[in-house]
Amino acid sequence: MGWFARVVIVAVLVAALAGAAGLVWVWRSAAGRASERLILPGVVEVQEVRLGSKIGGRVRTIHILEGDLVEPGAPLVTFDVPELEAQHAQWQARLRSDLAALEKARNGPRREEIQAAAAELAAAAARYTRMKRGFREEEVRQAKNDWLSAEADLRLAEENFGRYDRLVQRGSATQAQLDSARADFDRARGRAAAAKAHFDMVSKGNRTEDIAEAAAQLDQARANLELLKAGTRPEDIHALEAQVGQTRARLQELEANLAEAVVHAPSKAVVDIVSVRKGDLVAPGQVVVRILKADDLWVKVFIPETELGRIRLGQEVSVTVDSYPGRSFPGRVIQIATQSEFTPRNIQTVDERRYQVFAAKVRIDDPQGVFKSGMAAEATFGLSVAHGP
Repeated sequence: MGWFARVVIVAVLVAALAGAAGLVWVWRSAAGRASERLILPGVVEVQEVRLGSKIGGRVRTIHILEGDLVEPGAPLVTFDVPELEAQHAQWQARLRSDLAALEKARNGPRREEIQAAAAELAAAAARYTRMKRGFREEEVRQAKNDWLSAEADLRLAEENFGRYDRLVQRGSATQAQLDSARADFDRARGRAAAAKAHFDMVSKGNRTEDIAEAAAQLDQARANLELLKAGTRPEDIHALEAQVGQTRARLQELEANLAEAVVHAPSKAVVDIVSVRKGDLVAPGQVVVRILKADDLWVKVFIPETELGRIRLGQEVSVTVDSYPGRSFPGRVIQIATQSEFTPRNIQTVDERRYQVFAAKVRIDDPQGVFKSGMAAEATFGLSVAHGP
């Protein structure tokens, strides 16, 4: 074969290879245009919340039925807790008492109390001065005169008694008259002795013990007045403030427990299961209602590894369900799993890698309550050019 023939054969082969390469490029481009959308089946999942009470109790009222759509904060179940209500009333009264004691301590003694203490001090000082000085001269003279008068009465009674005694012996007086004269004499002698003792007492003055007692009462009255003027000690005020704080903390604890007597909906939700009935006795922490959060639902799909690089977080997605054919609902990718699932034992080809998938969540808004937990759905992704991390 000549050189010309060999050149012709080489030219034909090159042309054939170039044509084959062009066909492969065209097929990949066509394939790329055909896969601009990715439709993946999925299942609707809803955030489930199990509600209960930290205190429990006897069920008083059930405010909802299964299937109800409740708003945030709506009461679901109410417990009867009379013990907590009584304790709350007791501690409220105790708080009022503690606050009154604290206010009294901060204000200190009243002006009238200080004036009364000052008057008591003046009285104690006057008594001490009187006790120390003893009796007045007039009182001594009066006591002496009383004694002398009693002595005179005694002498008179003694003379009368002697006279009647003699008359009785002569038979000129009766025994009754003599007995009366003896009684008068005895009484006069007693009065004279008492008057003499009183005169001796006022003459000598008050006893040392009485003066010491008056001095002690004076010191006590003076200290009491100074104490009232000084007011309440800071330590006592701090102690009362601490007592008020402790009482308030106890009230807050009781109020928190009372708040647990009513189970509220944490957010907008659909009541799934009510597991108690009126009159049931429920233990603390027991689940009484299970709800499905209406604003926290998504479609779970699985993305093949071969398409993972073309899906991104926040990507807009169109979701359809069989219950509403021809209607699509907007969604958004909120999560892509970091670990694959359904991995084959050996991955060697591109075709086999499409069986390795990553779970993803597509959040959907459902203000009309279209989506139900477990419902089948399809998510349509608009694919973009693969991008790096």
